[in-house]
Amino acid sequence: MTRPDIIIIGSGLGGLEVALMMSKEGKKVLVLERQHQPGGCMQSYRRGNLHLDTGLHYVGGLETGGQLYNAFDSLGLMNLPWERMDENCFEEVHIGGRAYSWSQGTGNFIKAMKSYFPHEEKGLEAYAEILRCTDELWMQNTNAWEYLNSIISDPLLIQVLSAPATCKMELIRETLPLFTFIHGTTPFIQSSWRLKGDGNMLVQRLIEQIRANGGEVLTDKEVVSLKEDNGRITQALCSDGTSYYADCFVSNAHPAVTCSLVSSNTTMKNMFRRRMSMQPNTFGMFTVHLQLREGSLPYFNHNKLVFTEPDCWNMAVGKEHVVKGIMVSARIPKDGVDVTNIDILTPMQWEAVAEFEDSKLFHRPDSYNRMKLEVQRQCITLAETVIPNLSAMVVNTWSSTPLTYRDYNLTPEGSAFGFRKDYTNPMMTIVSPKTQIPNLFMTGQSLMLHGLHGVTMTAMYTCQEIKKCIIPE
Repeated sequence: MTRPDIIIIGSGLGGLEVALMMSKEGKKVLVLERQHQPGGCMQSYRRGNLHLDTGLHYVGGLETGGQLYNAFDSLGLMNLPWERMDENCFEEVHIGGRAYSWSQGTGNFIKAMKSYFPHEEKGLEAYAEILRCTDELWMQNTNAWEYLNSIISDPLLIQVLSAPATCKMELIRETLPLFTFIHGTTPFIQSSWRLKGDGNMLVQRLIEQIRANGGEVLTDKEVVSLKEDNGRITQALCSDGTSYYADCFVSNAHPAVTCSLVSSNTTMKNMFRRRMSMQPNTFGMFTVHLQLREGSLPYFNHNKLVFTEPDCWNMAVGKEHVVKGIMVSARIPKDGVDVTNIDILTPMQWEAVAEFEDSKLFHRPDSYNRMKLEVQRQCITLAETVIPNLSAMVVNTWSSTPLTYRDYNLTPEGSAFGFRKDYTNPMMTIVSPKTQIPNLFMTGQSLMLHGLHGVTMTAMYTCQEIKKCIIPE
């Protein structure tokens, strides 16, 4: 292609969305991806006849008028084969010795919760109001845990309301902003959907449109340096020796990685670099992919969340490698009614794998593999409390840890959701896409919100800033 107007570094969801949005504005875009396969956490990988997803399990807010509908519609993603999850039970929460069903629609959801906790009618009405109020500035400066305790007195209800968030965000009592908690919860209560197919369908749909608009996505192009001249980035240098020039650059990499690409001898101040590199990251994820024997398990159109004790906060797997809670998600069958593969996810702290951090992908020590097998065993055992005899149905297993995420996506500490948000530090609750170099921007889940909804909203935010700075009215 001829010289692009904008270069995007990284082909994760945010990078591809920015590329498509800017190509719709008539800009010629070039996406440079370090891996052989595009998509970042949205990509799927193949094992035999199975396509296994790394980050896409379900999406919220795709109903007409929902929080994500208009954005996905404008991105050409609404005509993918989305299927709505069970409207009466899209989340099945097993906690405190009982199962609780989450219904779709705020009114239905609150009604269901009142049936379980009739003594908390007033608190649930207050919770319903906050679900409808997602963009208030005060929520960024309010602690989620403290707020829930201020409107609800039953500790078990607080845990039930929090349970699905364990695989959507980091539930840290001391730091989590109410803004982050509500934004990560509300879209799914509005409506929840699964994609009949793998995450690569979404990735390829975005790439097809980028190319149709005159843009390009190149893989096996690892950007190792961003060169500055007269206070602006002028070129991206790749590990294979190629250089690409543009007027504007957008990094979909983690902010700390973005800063490392820019020479210290530039206009980017050391204070900014330190802030991006020292901000705590959220935990990672341990994922178990199970291939099941044909015809062994009927499809269930909901997620199953299972906890060993009535406390889903601060429950990520630590250095003791003890699993305390899981989410079980089933892939929609291509044909028939039986499940072919399911995923089990549990949050995992970096300390659980820190002793192996110097090892390389496909060259891990035996002790690492033994650890994985033990955590995997615990996940399957816990899943069997809600899917009896699950282990007897399993044909093949694969698993990944935060180390896997780190090595594939260069995410510090294999973080699943980027920067940890802290209500006491508003500067880091919403990070500007702008850097101190006027034509270098950032996007991705560390900036504002995570998940498909959060990354999409952040990509729109990034494009607004690009247009203000680079393409004035």
